Amino acid sequence: MLVPQNRWFLLLVFQMLHLRHHRLAKRHISFAWVISAAVLCVPPTIALPAWLLTGAHLSLCAVQLVGSLFIQKLSPDWERESGGR
Repeated sequence: MLVPQNRWFLLLVFQMLHLRHHRLAKRHISFAWVISAAVLCVPPTIALPAWLLTGAHLSLCAVQLVGSLFIQKLSPDWERESGGR
């Protein structure tokens, strides 16, 4: 079973890979990145219900995975938005 620290680290890894994918694909970051960053600010040792942190960590991992799979549809292109520069 994933303990809170491992789930937190898993979300951190997904966050890092998702951001790297945005850079490689030259796409703008999405709301999922900002929300995940806010959730990562909550220490895994804080006294919150386990289901709350588990749900937040795993659902945000899933959102970022789906976002990376469908990045062409879900994220605006750098060149298109900046006028082709």
